[in-house]
Amino acid sequence: MTDTVLIGVDWGTSNLRVFRIGEGGAVLDLRADPRGAGGLAPADFPTVLAEVAGDWLDGDIPVLVCGMAGAQDRWTEVPYRPCPAGLAEIAAGLVRAPDSRVRLVPGVGRDDGDGLQDVMRGEETQIMGLLSDVGASARVVLPGTHSKWATVKDGSITDFRTFMTGELFGAIRKATILGGGMGDPGVDDAAFKTGVMRGLSEPAVTAALFSVRIEKLSGRLKPESLADYLSGLLIGAEIGAQGAPDGAVLLVGTDALMERYAMALSFAGFTDVSAVGGADITARGLWRIWKASQS
Repeated sequence: MTDTVLIGVDWGTSNLRVFRIGEGGAVLDLRADPRGAGGLAPADFPTVLAEVAGDWLDGDIPVLVCGMAGAQDRWTEVPYRPCPAGLAEIAAGLVRAPDSRVRLVPGVGRDDGDGLQDVMRGEETQIMGLLSDVGASARVVLPGTHSKWATVKDGSITDFRTFMTGELFGAIRKATILGGGMGDPGVDDAAFKTGVMRGLSEPAVTAALFSVRIEKLSGRLKPESLADYLSGLLIGAEIGAQGAPDGAVLLVGTDALMERYAMALSFAGFTDVSAVGGADITARGLWRIWKASQS
């Protein structure tokens, strides 16, 4: 533990990751647990963290938590920081958990003048971890349950938009007529491309969704290909909302999702797309936020 300068915690809705972090944001060790913030009451958080982090919490090493632990009705609600938000603004918004040395990272909110319009929790930490990789400015895409498209200028998050692509995909598969007999995604790239192209060209997404059933009834797609088609359709609609395919795009997330989005972006005409894994970036972002809070 002598090289550990920070215990970093990424507390998502459905899972938990705890890092031992060294200088520069290096990940020295990692522990994971399925007890995400979505299933915990406020009083549960310190107990779960102690069980997962264990002996890492011995001593006086600071603990910094990002993600949904700071959401409403979770461990301790941490107010959103308004755009533009960079390291200084995010670090200034840290909140200490009750009776604890743990501090929680604020999310970032977008306010267009008529009140709160969009929010993120956790993605801001990943974006802060990216800054040395992309320079001061970039367009960052963070695929997931709630996919984010963020604009970073001069080291600050200046704008972003959320798409419920992943959650909608899961809900359609499990709870609608379209999901009947549907297999798992990742088996039919041609069906995925067909879906992407339909999503890019069809602005009425709720009408385009019914084409999943039509493709099955017509026999054009086999049941095992429908999940890929649906995935492509939803991701295509998300990308189609971005306008002309110009400029560089940086993907951040899991390998499987980044591969899907990279394929879809290429089909849409984006030619400058790169990808970065999420775990090390989150740890680096937590370290940078912590360092900024000490200055």
